[in-house]
Amino acid sequence: MENRSLALRDLRNIAHRMRASGLASIEFGGNNYHVRMEYAPLAAQLLPQAQEVITAEPRAAEDATAALCAPMPGTVLLQHPANGLPFTAPGAAVEKNAMLALLKVGLIYLPLRSPVSGTVESLGVDQGDCVEYGSEIMVLRHAEKAA
Repeated sequence: MENRSLALRDLRNIAHRMRASGLASIEFGGNNYHVRMEYAPLAAQLLPQAQEVITAEPRAAEDATAALCAPMPGTVLLQHPANGLPFTAPGAAVEKNAMLALLKVGLIYLPLRSPVSGTVESLGVDQGDCVEYGSEIMVLRHAEKAA
């Protein structure tokens, strides 16, 4: 008898298909696991916004801001976990690909990097807040459009 665990890649595929089909919840399990996924109705509206930030595309040509959104559910860390120093603050100038925060997913810390060069306009979360896929973490003003 083969003991095959459910891979994270499989869960992501299921989540993407749930969103595409408009399902709000799903529950399934096996001998060694049980999974329940639920999405609020707004999650489907946040998906396009999260995708354009991940690919570093501006929202619109006339829009001078870009949102940094969560690539997956987790806990946002705006300060370094070891020394407590903040990664950034509102009004700070940042370069493209600069680390702005960490997203803690289980035991893994994922870096959240700036999609554009510019200025941190506002923070949408506090240290330790739990976020869902596509949740806005901070807003950045493009450097070339801020001048």
